[in-house]
Amino acid sequence: MAADSDKRFKGVKKPRYKTMYLYELAVNLIGVAIGLFHRWHVSTLFENDRHFSHLSEIEREMSFRTEMGMYYYYYKTIAESETFMDGLRKISHDNISEYGNVIDATKKYSLMPELVAGYLYHFAKNLGIISVEQCWQVERGEGLPPVTSCEGLGVPIYFYLEVVWYSSMFTVVALFCYAMYLGNSIRSGIVATLFFFYNHNECTRVQWTPPLRESFAYPLLLFQIYMVTVILRKSSALGHDVDALLKMGISTIISLCCWQFSQFVFATQIIALLILKWMRIISNDLYICICVVQGWSIMLVMNVTDRNPLLYSLYFCLLFTSCILSFAVKFSKFLSTKLQTILEIILTIVCTKCLKSFFSSIYEDDAHVFNLLKSKLTNYKDFHTMLYTCSAEFDFLQFRSYEAIMKTLLLPCAVLAGVLAVYFWYRNYKTKGYPKCIDADLAYNGLQTGAFTIMAIFIMRLKLFMNPHLCIIAGTVCSNKYLDKFGLKNEMMKTAVTILLISAMSYHGLEKLQEERSIIGEYSNIEQEELFEWIKGNTPEHAVFAGKMSLMANLMLSTGRPIVNNPYYESKEMRDRTMKVYEIFSRKDAASVYFSLRNMHVGYVVLEKSLCFGFANLQAGCQMIDLWDLVDNGTAKAAGKLPLCPLLFRGNAYPFKRAFVNNRYVVLQLDYSHYVELKPKTSIPLHYQS
Repeated sequence: MAADSDKRFKGVKKPRYKTMYLYELAVNLIGVAIGLFHRWHVSTLFENDRHFSHLSEIEREMSFRTEMGMYYYYYKTIAESETFMDGLRKISHDNISEYGNVIDATKKYSLMPELVAGYLYHFAKNLGIISVEQCWQVERGEGLPPVTSCEGLGVPIYFYLEVVWYSSMFTVVALFCYAMYLGNSIRSGIVATLFFFYNHNECTRVQWTPPLRESFAYPLLLFQIYMVTVILRKSSALGHDVDALLKMGISTIISLCCWQFSQFVFATQIIALLILKWMRIISNDLYICICVVQGWSIMLVMNVTDRNPLLYSLYFCLLFTSCILSFAVKFSKFLSTKLQTILEIILTIVCTKCLKSFFSSIYEDDAHVFNLLKSKLTNYKDFHTMLYTCSAEFDFLQFRSYEAIMKTLLLPCAVLAGVLAVYFWYRNYKTKGYPKCIDADLAYNGLQTGAFTIMAIFIMRLKLFMNPHLCIIAGTVCSNKYLDKFGLKNEMMKTAVTILLISAMSYHGLEKLQEERSIIGEYSNIEQEELFEWIKGNTPEHAVFAGKMSLMANLMLSTGRPIVNNPYYESKEMRDRTMKVYEIFSRKDAASVYFSLRNMHVGYVVLEKSLCFGFANLQAGCQMIDLWDLVDNGTAKAAGKLPLCPLLFRGNAYPFKRAFVNNRYVVLQLDYSHYVELKPKTSIPLHYQS
């Protein structure tokens, strides 16, 4: 176990005992100051982008697109209920988001952030410490009616956003402390934090999409990986850091409760730790200890949520098989070390594969993830993977992302840090021998960053894992360990080198930061607002809707109407439901689609012009009709059948009945005892764009 004076920052040149308290206080104040700055930064970016303070309530809700609207709906339900428990009962017996099913949304979806935010809102409201600060009337022009806008923590949506902004504050505090610990120097923390701000758009999107799960889970994921780093550095033959193990377990639990994708991140972590164990860089006992803590975390998560699917996940399969085999290794002393390792590697891969294959035969919710990976590596295509891969977020990492992190010197510094680590390990090998020459914490972070990089290359959206970790790795170039070995033992010399690096990275970094802060916009979606206002005024409260996944989440949020499909595509049942609804974009005949929707108890279906007539900027083969041609191998197209959606959108809707139409949307009514039709302000094109 490291000495007491080494417990916080191993390798840092220690101040005298009398100034240690002031030093740690200064470090903590710097971390909090950076976090508060980031909270201000993202909140003002969000306001500047949408002019959020001057939007009506329905416009604010509509700006939460796709699954953001779905998650915010649950918080809104709690916040607008008389008490927290009343709201909790409503979402625990939810028959709105998956009409036909009554579900406990608190357990099925990752709603811990909304539950916490809803509880805090009612708690603060009951204490009288929050209120609506001011309201005003906003004239919108263009013949649109004025709207009333209110600000203040007493407005539920503002309270929710404050929770998000403070969560983002914790992200930067964790990153600063993590980089400082890994680099053994406060300079490493400062450099890593500047890299984060200079590559802000490449590192996070909380400023554009606040309610997404990653906004709440990523800070805890980052902290969990930080704690694993602490465990690897501090553990020795005398024991393990119990405090860090406890913090790792708690952050693992919260991360899994906040985001269903967390399990895949932890799977990469287990793989990285397994590699270190097989290379004898960490001990078998330490690996078992980490596995046991994470195993208990999974059990606790399954007790508080409906996350039994965790039992069938790759994360659990890998954790379970590797832990059992690690125990077995302890009792196989008759085999040589090399043979033990080879046998363990083979058995871990084979057993994990067999166990996961068995679970996949009885549980298919995560099948789309592996099919998505399969589609990236092979020519495999199906309807669900194409819905993903046709989106830019799920495409391969684009050149402009590499260019951005090259210009700010993030990637070059991260590569340099890796080269320095390997070089000094090689030098240490001559004196210490293998594996003592290798720092387990640095090796783990190198492997974890490598895993995040591979994930980002295949799926661009996952660069939000890669780039913050590149910032942390890049910060280590200013560590005392490296600068000392280059002969820069004087603090003034080290500071001068750090300032030189900051100056170089700031040349393009400040330019990118100013570019981000110069974004000024104002949210407006008149056609969608008109649609929702019509729905609220002209359809029964129990009317059931179907349509595009992202639109359905907003429709449920703003109108309170039941929907049959939502954006929670991680559920196999929801994927099947969505595919049935999307038959309306195929070449099937209207009658079969009509009766398929009626069997799902759909009363109204919403068509969107872009899905019927095609997006102009989509890559070839990614129009909705192309996906359906893929499903039936082009049989219907070869038979000369026309796409159904354009016909329905233009007006030949039988057996459906057009109930509403504007420039962008058409609502078809299945139960047409009454309907209202609004004529569009401009003509709708009568051609189909193939």
